[in-house]
Amino acid sequence: MGVATLTATERFETNAQQLATLAVFQLVVYAAMQIPVGILLDRYGAKLLLSIGAGIMAIGQLTVAFAPSLEYAVLGRMLVGLGDSFTFISMIRMINGWYSGAKASKMQQYVATIGQTGQFFSAVPFWFMLESLGWQPAFSIMAAASLLALLLLIAFTSNEPTSAKHISAQTISLRKAIDQLVQNVRNPGIRMAFWTHFSTQPTTTSIALLWAVPYLVTAEGMSHEFAALTLTLMVVFGFVTGPIIAEICARAPQYRARLVYSVVALTVASWLVLLLVPGKASSGLLLACFLLISIGGPASMVAFDFSKDFAPKERLGSANGFANVGGFLATFVMMYLTGLVIDLLHDPASGLDRYNVDSFRWGFAAQFLVIAVGITFFTIEKRKATQIHRV
Repeated sequence: MGVATLTATERFETNAQQLATLAVFQLVVYAAMQIPVGILLDRYGAKLLLSIGAGIMAIGQLTVAFAPSLEYAVLGRMLVGLGDSFTFISMIRMINGWYSGAKASKMQQYVATIGQTGQFFSAVPFWFMLESLGWQPAFSIMAAASLLALLLLIAFTSNEPTSAKHISAQTISLRKAIDQLVQNVRNPGIRMAFWTHFSTQPTTTSIALLWAVPYLVTAEGMSHEFAALTLTLMVVFGFVTGPIIAEICARAPQYRARLVYSVVALTVASWLVLLLVPGKASSGLLLACFLLISIGGPASMVAFDFSKDFAPKERLGSANGFANVGGFLATFVMMYLTGLVIDLLHDPASGLDRYNVDSFRWGFAAQFLVIAVGITFFTIEKRKATQIHRV
C-alpha cells in the first residue's frame, strides 16, 4: 500500500484517517495472530503454516483487486495480514530447524534481508503495473505471485533435515504449546525481545507501508520516480546494513543492546532533522534521512536473536510470535496516530491538500511517544534479563 496510497485515496474517495485503516487493520490482524500462530507453529511446524499463509494472502490480494468500496478493500488487507501472520515467524522457526548458534543468527538476518526485495518489487515493478495496467490487474498479479510461492513451498521446503533427532512438533499437545507460551511471557529475556522489536521496527514499516509516497510526493513535492527510488534504496541499504548487524550478533552478542540503543537514537535524530528543517527539505537530505531510518528494519531482527538465546527450540515459535507482536503493535499505533493528527488539522473534505509539510511535521511527531514507551520498557526488561543471561 506504500506506493498505492494516492491511488487508493482517489479510488475510494477517502481521507487520511480512513486510508490508514487499510494498513492499520492489516497490521492489527497480523499482530493479533502472532501468538496463536506461534502456538500452532510449535505444534505443527513451519512448512504447513507457511503454505497456509501464502494461500490466504492470495485470496486477500484478489479481494483488494476487485473491491468495490473501501470496506471490501479493508477486508482484503485484513486477509493479507492474516496470511502474512503465518509467514515471518514460521520462516524464523524453519531456519532454526536447520541451523543453530552463530550460523542461525546470520541466516536469520540474511533471509530477512533477502525478503526485503518484496519492498523493491512494490516500489518499482508493482508501481509500474499500477500506473500502466490499473488497480485490478496489478493486485491480481500479486495474488498470482502468492499462489506461486505456495507451490514452491509445497515442492521444495521441509521443517528440518530428515536426519535431525528433534522431537516431532506434532507430538506437542495444544495445552503443552499454551503452557510454553506462558513460560515465554514470564521470561524477561523474551519480554526484552518484544520491546526490541517495538522500538526498532515501527518507523521503517509505517513509512514503507503507508506514508512514504504522500509525504515525499504530495508534501515535499518530489516526483513519483524519486519516491520509488527512495523506497528501493532503503531496501538496498538493508542489504548493506543487514549483514553488518548479523556479524555483530554472531561475533559480539554482548553489544546487541547497545546496537538497539544506537539504532533508536539514529532514527530519532533523523526525524528531528526532517521535522525541524524550515520549509521543504532537499532531495539529498530526504534520501539520507530515509536511508538512516531504514536501518530499523534489519535492526529489528535483533529481537529474534535475543529470543533464540532465551527460549529452547521447542518453545521458539510462540517466543518469536510474542516478540513479533511488539513491532507491529507499535507500527499500527504509529500509522494511525499520524493519520489522525493530519485529519485533525484539516477539513474532512480537503482531499490530497491535507498532505502538506506542516501536517506531516505534527503527524510524524506523534511517533516519538511510541518510541519513548518502547525504549523505556526495553531498558527495564534488559536489566532483569541480564541477571539470567549476558545480553
